[in-house]
Amino acid sequence: MTFFDSPGLGDFSDEVPFIEKIIKNSDLLLFVIDDSIWVSAKDQHILQMIRENNMQDQTFLIINKLDVKWKVNEIDLAISDYYDLWVGKVIWISAKKERNLAELEDELRTFYKEWRKSHSDEEHSTNEPTHKGIWLAIVGKPNSGKSTLLNTLVGKELAKVEDKLGTTRDYVVGEFKSMGDWYTVYDTAGIRKKWKTHGIEKIAYDKTYAMLEYLRPVVLFMIDCTQGITHRDMTLLQEIAGLGLPMIFCLNKSDLVKKEAIDSMIKWAQTYLDFAKHIPIVPISALHGEGLKNLFKMVSILQSENQKRIWTNELNKVLNQEQIQRPARFPKNKVCKIMYATQIAVDAPTFMVFVNHKARANFAFKKWIENALRRNFGFVGVPLVIKFRERWENQEDRPIPWISLKSLRKEQDARQAKIDRNQAKILVKRQKKK
Repeated sequence: MTFFDSPGLGDFSDEVPFIEKIIKNSDLLLFVIDDSIWVSAKDQHILQMIRENNMQDQTFLIINKLDVKWKVNEIDLAISDYYDLWVGKVIWISAKKERNLAELEDELRTFYKEWRKSHSDEEHSTNEPTHKGIWLAIVGKPNSGKSTLLNTLVGKELAKVEDKLGTTRDYVVGEFKSMGDWYTVYDTAGIRKKWKTHGIEKIAYDKTYAMLEYLRPVVLFMIDCTQGITHRDMTLLQEIAGLGLPMIFCLNKSDLVKKEAIDSMIKWAQTYLDFAKHIPIVPISALHGEGLKNLFKMVSILQSENQKRIWTNELNKVLNQEQIQRPARFPKNKVCKIMYATQIAVDAPTFMVFVNHKARANFAFKKWIENALRRNFGFVGVPLVIKFRERWENQEDRPIPWISLKSLRKEQDARQAKIDRNQAKILVKRQKKK
């Protein structure tokens, strides 16, 4: 079951094309009316569109906030006024207080069962899978060309495109096939500075972040070539990088900039974005479709890199060679030695490194390990998670394999006896001082 939500734009004329598309492509409409203002001119217009498409019987009229003005014993009388609108079922709810939602759920289940009986699988079977294949998410600041790229990829206008900020208020989903692979792509709302986001924008940001965290798609990070890499781009990049997702820099509007400027931008990013040097950069033109072939090739590479697994034997052999050829630097008498390492997860590739002193494993040492892994195994466009652990951490009660339990107990008793002797000496000294 797929839900489509109409956008809440300031100008209703901008909403009409999207609402018409939803009405024509839906099997069931949930038409929500705010009882506190009753039926507005906008609601009347939408009702007319529903009648023109003969969708009255496939419409649930949802009356929200009915409990604001009416008491419980007056609700049945209040709801009777809405039957004059001549649509299917009329159901009252309170979305905020979660009242009467169970009745709505029951009606939805009943409709779905009847719909399945009346529609055979052959009539509704399609060649396109629903939300399958490779997941993509288009992310970037407002007006960087995200919606244009979505429309170009899908081959039709799914997202509204305008030369002004904040046109997309929620992520839009599209599906397409390219080079033999299916893709599900999410066009996210443009993300501005946190202190500038409020209301619908704040909700859109939270939904985008939750979607990225849950689906873990390949991120297409859009950068406007005509503006260059701005401070907001770098800030947003750090926020997204914290999720550990595979990522590609898409230098959009490359057809409007000279090749020398693009090369300079790529060189600058590789030099100064130290935390993002592993991210590949692909110049594209979302409007004209230029560079998309290279983009899909890079997406395929990132998918395989994100699932790459290194054998423990090979991993430790490489790290030992790196320690001999390019040893990590430490402050005097604070050396951290690698006992052994192993990969414990993919997506994002995660490595557990066992060391002699976990407290000495600083940021520079972690960066040294990451550079060694990328130099030898690639991991292009994929973030690496490196965790440290002392060899016998959380294993105090576990006996060492080559030591018998009898010897271990004897050693523990001797250690405890030594502690007791030291405490006795301290007590004697204190008594002498008194």
